[in-house]
Amino acid sequence: MRPLHLPQPSTLADEAAEMQRINQLLDGGLLTLRFPPELESRFMRDSAEQRLRHFLISGLLALLVYNGFLLVDYLMARDVFWLAVSIRLFFFTPLSLLGLWVGWRHARRLPPSVWPLLTEVMVLGSGLIAAASLAFILSSSHSPMSHHYHVGFVVVILYGNIVQRLRFGLALLFSMVVLAIHVGGVLLLPNMPERLGWPIIMMVVATVVCSLYANHAMERDERRRFLLTLRERGLVRELGHTHERLQALSRVDGLTGLYNRRHFQEHLQGVWARAGFDGSQMAILMLDVDHFKKFNDRYGHPAGDACLREVAEVLQHHLKRPADFVARYGGEEFIAVLPQSDPAYAAGVAERVRQAVEALQRRHEGSSTARVLTVSLGVACGRASATQAPDQLIALADRALYQAKRDGRNRVALASGA
Repeated sequence: MRPLHLPQPSTLADEAAEMQRINQLLDGGLLTLRFPPELESRFMRDSAEQRLRHFLISGLLALLVYNGFLLVDYLMARDVFWLAVSIRLFFFTPLSLLGLWVGWRHARRLPPSVWPLLTEVMVLGSGLIAAASLAFILSSSHSPMSHHYHVGFVVVILYGNIVQRLRFGLALLFSMVVLAIHVGGVLLLPNMPERLGWPIIMMVVATVVCSLYANHAMERDERRRFLLTLRERGLVRELGHTHERLQALSRVDGLTGLYNRRHFQEHLQGVWARAGFDGSQMAILMLDVDHFKKFNDRYGHPAGDACLREVAEVLQHHLKRPADFVARYGGEEFIAVLPQSDPAYAAGVAERVRQAVEALQRRHEGSSTARVLTVSLGVACGRASATQAPDQLIALADRALYQAKRDGRNRVALASGA
């Protein structure tokens, strides 16, 4: 008999626990921007492809903007312009292009737990190098206009926190390092006008605070979308499991756990078609519990239900080939289809079932056949053909069952011609 294919309880419990975890994180507001380890790893893996693509595209655009600042170098630090050209075009640009090429061609070949981190490291490194190169250009210039050029650190901070959207922890580290480079340059350079230094520092500090707030909000929204997507997938899975359970319940007899008559009819059509294709014989067994009404009247319906469950267990135990199919046909009647079975084999199985039920030794004092519970079985065998329908084989088995009852019950009858 084929088993029902339902989700394992352990699987359902794991999915329910995950849904509870997701709801708790969503309700908590995601202020810490950190998931439990397993979920965090999944988040990093799932977002890695999008992060890498964003890094490559925005990295190229940022490189164009970075080199576009050569115009600003010429206007505000003309005395070190060729130094700026060397740093921007012959040092930073080749290094950045190499990093972008590595990310494009080789990042995906790394383990899934490594290349998301590599992307963040490349973003962090490129931003810090850009900040360091700006600081070096400013420290080398003696132009009075270069003092105003310190606002260029605002662009660097915006690049890491807003454009490249570093993870908040790295964005915080990046901002503090860039801010330290900037403040050190303002306070340590002897030619910085006092009235200009502090306003510029305050402008960069304000940029750090505002960009970190925006960075935090963007990552929180990204994580929230990730959780909402997981919850949506979980709800879809839950609906699928519910549908499977409802489908299974519509095919199963609630008392015995066997398939019901409706599903038996559907299954029989498929068995009949396969038997017609390969020309093999098949058998139908019909079983009826002897004097079941008297059993119910004497011992009560709960005992009758227990009796039917025991008979169902006997059938399942003795008809255990993968293709054998057992169902409750109605009331105290059961039916089974045995593919690729000849009359001798089917009759032998039926006899073993009859003996096993009798061996239960369940008392049945209301029976006129025996003092214990017994069953009668009818067996019919045949070959599928275009001129026959499976209902005809069921009718033969039903007539054989009637013959077994008429001959005294507690016996097996084989349909004539089977």
